[in-house]
Amino acid sequence: MGWQFDIRTALLLGAFLTLLTGTLLFAVRKHVATNLQPSLSWWILAMVAHPLGFLLIALRGLISDWWTSVLANTLIAISFAAFAIALRIFNGSPQRRERLYSLVAATSLLATYYSYVDNNLPLRIGAISVVFALLLGSSARAIYRRGQPLNAITHVTGGLFAIGTAVMAYRGVVYLFLPQLIPGSVFVVTPLQILAYALGGLLPVVSTIGFLLMCTEYNQQELAKAARLDYLTGICNRRAIEDLAGRSIASSRRHGVPLAMMIVDVDYFKRINDEFGHEGGDEALVETVRRIRESLRSEDLVGRLGGEEFVAVMPNTDGIAALAAAERMRCAFSGEPMHIGGGEVTITVSVGVAVLDAQDQQYSHLLRRADRAMYAAKSAGRNKVMLDGVSA
Repeated sequence: MGWQFDIRTALLLGAFLTLLTGTLLFAVRKHVATNLQPSLSWWILAMVAHPLGFLLIALRGLISDWWTSVLANTLIAISFAAFAIALRIFNGSPQRRERLYSLVAATSLLATYYSYVDNNLPLRIGAISVVFALLLGSSARAIYRRGQPLNAITHVTGGLFAIGTAVMAYRGVVYLFLPQLIPGSVFVVTPLQILAYALGGLLPVVSTIGFLLMCTEYNQQELAKAARLDYLTGICNRRAIEDLAGRSIASSRRHGVPLAMMIVDVDYFKRINDEFGHEGGDEALVETVRRIRESLRSEDLVGRLGGEEFVAVMPNTDGIAALAAAERMRCAFSGEPMHIGGGEVTITVSVGVAVLDAQDQQYSHLLRRADRAMYAAKSAGRNKVMLDGVSA
């Protein structure tokens, strides 16, 4: 007795595996990062709608056509649209919900028309397959137009949706334009039927694995990013700025171009905490970083050394240019009050500047000279800029 493929059994098995995977996904949803929850919710919707659609198709001939044709195809269309929305939310791309909703509505209308107005199975399957191809293509497009480098995980996930798009498009062409190749029932076993239903059963499960791996990779990237950024201000932390500054110093020496560093310290910061509380102090630090950034070029590196002390590394900058930038920064603080905790306060900064010299063998040497200049600015009365102990 040879091997036999039963489409009803395949549909029921695919529905069971998809629903089981969706249930597991729902169970672990709370362990996924909060910012990934919206896309995960849409993915879970897809994993519920899809198996219900497959289950209804498997019952064709046993219950009303409205259930097994109209509702079944509409549920599958909803699942494909939900996959696309989930991926678009995940990648931060435009969701195009109106377009996807219209394709779901088109599926429902086509299933209704070709079931009750013009009872034409080939046209119904062909037209709906084309709509499914568009929906699956939207998911593939969401992955391959994310604007970021693609790795094996995203290629497998995106490739699966791309293959699904091609299969559904081919199925649509066959049913619409090649009637001699069309079986008399959706349950007749043909290579195209096996391919279509096998893909339909595997796509949700395999793509879910890919989606979860993408979420894991995203979490790892966020953790790595968080390890290098200051939690409050979003700029480089002490470890990250030391690494980046070291690279900039090496590059400046290699290419023979100047490099300057400045240490920026907020004057009397304790008074701000005492008057406005720690929340007000945090507001002041965030605003301080904003003003520091606005006073510098986009290529300059800014980091937080700790507390109210910041460092800026300025590649291809000599002493004159560095002093001009530091003075511009100082004026940006003293010339405009900050609005903190419903109040207004004028904050000043003391800035120390040092230019890379032959004696600076590493980052810490240059940092030490800039730090000394900053303390000289404080000793001179604060709200000043000093270059290696020389008043600006």
